[in-house]
Amino acid sequence: MFDWVADTWDGIELWVAQLWFPVQFALVMVVLLPILRAVAWLIERVVDRLAAWLAPRYRAEPTLWGIEEKERAAEAGSRRPS
Repeated sequence: MFDWVADTWDGIELWVAQLWFPVQFALVMVVLLPILRAVAWLIERVVDRLAAWLAPRYRAEPTLWGIEEKERAAEAGSRRPS
């Protein structure tokens, strides 16, 4: 079985190698671009899922932006007349 696959692959490779270069380029783009796009999409999905799984569910410390907002709220609350 593997001999048949190897012989078929060699025949296809020889056929493509004997084509005019612009035809080779077009054929490779028509075949490879959809395959590579699908592989890139799959890699992106796997990385997104892995990043979401590994991401922390909460922050141990508030961000600097959050600290500034809390300080502003505390200052505004202390300035109000009682």
